[in-house]
Amino acid sequence: MRAGAIHYEVNGTGVPVVFIHGLGGTSNIWFAQREALSSHFRVIVYDRSGCGLSDRRSGGYSIEGWADELAALLDDVEVEASIVVGHSLGSMVAQRFAETYPERTRALVLVGGEAALSPEDRDILTTRAEVIEERGLSAVVGSWLNSVLAPVTRDTNPALAGLLRAMFLANDVGTYVQQAMALRDGDVRPEQGDIRCPTLLLVGDQDPVTPLAWQRAIQAAIPGSTVQVIPESAHMPMLESPAAFNVALREFLLDLDPTSGGES
Repeated sequence: MRAGAIHYEVNGTGVPVVFIHGLGGTSNIWFAQREALSSHFRVIVYDRSGCGLSDRRSGGYSIEGWADELAALLDDVEVEASIVVGHSLGSMVAQRFAETYPERTRALVLVGGEAALSPEDRDILTTRAEVIEERGLSAVVGSWLNSVLAPVTRDTNPALAGLLRAMFLANDVGTYVQQAMALRDGDVRPEQGDIRCPTLLLVGDQDPVTPLAWQRAIQAAIPGSTVQVIPESAHMPMLESPAAFNVALREFLLDLDPTSGGES
């Protein structure tokens, strides 16, 4: 389905849970969560503008713009307030959304959470964008896969690695570079102290992109937030360890509303 220029899918009934993917991804990274939760929750997944089946934006991209885009999507599906789950860049969108639209945010789940990149990471992302502009996405896809998947995942699940590789290479070069710059320049740290909804941070135990130390910093900044580590996974725990990830997510959701869970 489409809300203006945005492709989205809705499954199930109950408390709404909306999922935001990260840089270079699509809503398909949440397939295991959609399948697991849609029997008891209203699950909404969508491709951010410029990604997947959604249209590109002529005016460029920003964390603020994506937060407003989510608000418009919730209007379209007639959802007043939702639990918001965001991965990586999507976690920054989720935090900005929660601060800008507190009345529309029931709770936050930040997966591989980010708040602002360090100068070193900004330089790395800038260099990656320059290489992509000069040589294409194929020039960096190998190093990207090595950073987002744990070694055990690459060794035991090459099919998943192949599917992620295809997803990454399907990005439009110009759009990817623009979105990478939006991530590079994004900073949601000023908003974190104003977030008052229940917040869970999930991180892979081998994540080199958004390591546990980053999650501890976000936890210290968002009042009452908690951190949980997903074993045997790097930056894609929802794909690498979907069973453990879904257990952690489901427990958090049931703590918010014990009547929503039904039987496992």
